[in-house]
Amino acid sequence: MLKRFTYYFCRKFDLLYKNMPRVSIKSIAKELGVSTTTVSLVLSGKEKEGRVGKDMAEKIRQKAKEMHYEPNNLARGLRMGCSQTIGLIVADISNLFFANLAFHIQEHAEKFGYSVIITNTNESDLKLEKMVNVLKSRQVDGFIIVPTEHGKPYVEDLVKRNIPTVLVDRYFPEINAGTVVVDNYHASVKAVKSLIEQGCKNIGLVIYKSQLLHMQERKRGYIDAVADCGFYNSDLIKEINYSLISNDVPIAIESLLLKENKVDGIFFATNTLSMLGIKQLMAMNLQIPEDLKVVCFDKSDAFDFTNIPIPYIRQPIPEMGKKAVELLFEQIKENAGDKRYVELQASLVNSPFS
Repeated sequence: MLKRFTYYFCRKFDLLYKNMPRVSIKSIAKELGVSTTTVSLVLSGKEKEGRVGKDMAEKIRQKAKEMHYEPNNLARGLRMGCSQTIGLIVADISNLFFANLAFHIQEHAEKFGYSVIITNTNESDLKLEKMVNVLKSRQVDGFIIVPTEHGKPYVEDLVKRNIPTVLVDRYFPEINAGTVVVDNYHASVKAVKSLIEQGCKNIGLVIYKSQLLHMQERKRGYIDAVADCGFYNSDLIKEINYSLISNDVPIAIESLLLKENKVDGIFFATNTLSMLGIKQLMAMNLQIPEDLKVVCFDKSDAFDFTNIPIPYIRQPIPEMGKKAVELLFEQIKENAGDKRYVELQASLVNSPFS
């Protein structure tokens, strides 16, 4: 009964709030008997330029507060030619990597006086198209995008329209957009060689089935590292369908542990794959690193709740966020001028508690 009453009350309040008329500069001016220009000057911080008296300026601010005035930022942006907002489109906000990236992008954007509208595609090309259109309708001043596999046309359109755009984590070499990525190839070589140095000879790779360049570079790094030691076996590469990840990962792990393939090490190409893969290994009563050694690209939040030593590739996420924002504001300032490519180095962390 209490729950029904609470829901009914909140619903009524919500509808009442939505139907309340928006407080405008005109309504504040009417209350105080002054011109809308005077109110506008004060609320935009230009009372000195407009020679509005100190007492009157204080009365206007107080009245705006009493009436719960909220500025119409969209209209203000249209008048000024900028909205002081940027649009961020990530692939999967539930993923620790993208959540941290979004955090650092927002932190740095605020230093420029900008707000960030964060959206999520869940690796869907249709959602990417939708999010781009939604953010364009919000008059954002620029985009930072983690593109989907077939999202090239939507990014291309933004660049052709001269809309400031920066791609982060992934990119399309043919598109002249600002870009911030890590050196996925050498990071993967480093990860695989760490397994080889521990005595592993049959090293499996669990990776997404994707044509995106960052996945291809991680795969290339793995292949070159094992081939350099004469250990290459294409049967040990297991490609996972993103939409079937919960089903595909356990099958891939079981396949890698068949007698004819029997791996002694596994390189997981993302943190999500590693989390599901390690869960499957534990379900099969395999001890890490005694029975089998692993290394992962990116840290999983699950690593913090286990005593298992799981080495991982650490991407410089704070630096990626900072560089992405800096590149975007270079474009905004120069009217979508120079497009720079920034490649950062990732590091191997051997301690799971680092």
